[in-house]
Amino acid sequence: MQTLQDQLREYLAGWRNDMSPAWDEFFAGIEPDLEAVDSTLLGPSELPVIPGRRGKPLAGAPEGAHVFRAFDDIVPARVRVVVIGQDPYPRVTRATGRAFEDGALIDWSGEVAVSLQRVVQSALAYRYRRLDFATGPGGWAQIQSMLVTGALALEPQRDFFDRLQRQGVLFVNASWTLTRFMPGGAPEQVAQVAMWRPMVRHLIQGLIERRQGVVFLLLGAFAQGVFAQSGGGGVEQDGAPLAGFAAVRHPHPNAKGACGYFSKRNPLAQVNARLTQMSQPSIEW
Repeated sequence: MQTLQDQLREYLAGWRNDMSPAWDEFFAGIEPDLEAVDSTLLGPSELPVIPGRRGKPLAGAPEGAHVFRAFDDIVPARVRVVVIGQDPYPRVTRATGRAFEDGALIDWSGEVAVSLQRVVQSALAYRYRRLDFATGPGGWAQIQSMLVTGALALEPQRDFFDRLQRQGVLFVNASWTLTRFMPGGAPEQVAQVAMWRPMVRHLIQGLIERRQGVVFLLLGAFAQGVFAQSGGGGVEQDGAPLAGFAAVRHPHPNAKGACGYFSKRNPLAQVNARLTQMSQPSIEW
């Protein structure tokens, strides 16, 4: 049986061809670290690498899904916000290549992943100045009901993410691929996080070094750890952004209770506050 390392090596062959020239230049000299993948791990054919490559969609994959989807239609100089997730969704039908975006979601009346619910709750709470939309899990049912009656307007999910991407919001995971998922992290998950670490580290460091007014939204301890390990630990002092970049640290969307997602101020409002401090226009969430 093929090893995971060999499976990923085949998968990554010619990967730079899937990126735009601007991002290919940005990542010049940087490669995924295949040696970080345990050579004893197996890569069975029934567990494909998801999402697929550009122009080579997996059966059942969402339209346009590919491993570097997060970098489409945006160039490094236009990035103003980086939202860091963890892994792609563990199903071919859901993973698009953008963090939090669910390719299987037909419309907002369906079953929506909790993490995506929270992002949308925060966006609409900010957009409509309705704090009650983002004070607890019940806000999502309220939003769904108002969308049905037409009391709220919200574009389809793909249009929502496309619109934010056009404004400079990059939704990127710490690992850009997934084969086998387990709560808490399968060995294959851990290996792929390590494999993509040089790319993620360079993404963070490269945007920080440009000092072009970038805010990193770190949802949960995992994203915060990735950021710190990538040289971003000193980005923020006493809540004030340093010159040209800042970080917003917030509980994970799935976190509950006294230290849960709703225990702190709307993270999207915090992002815009940091942008304003850097004389940058706000994001129209």
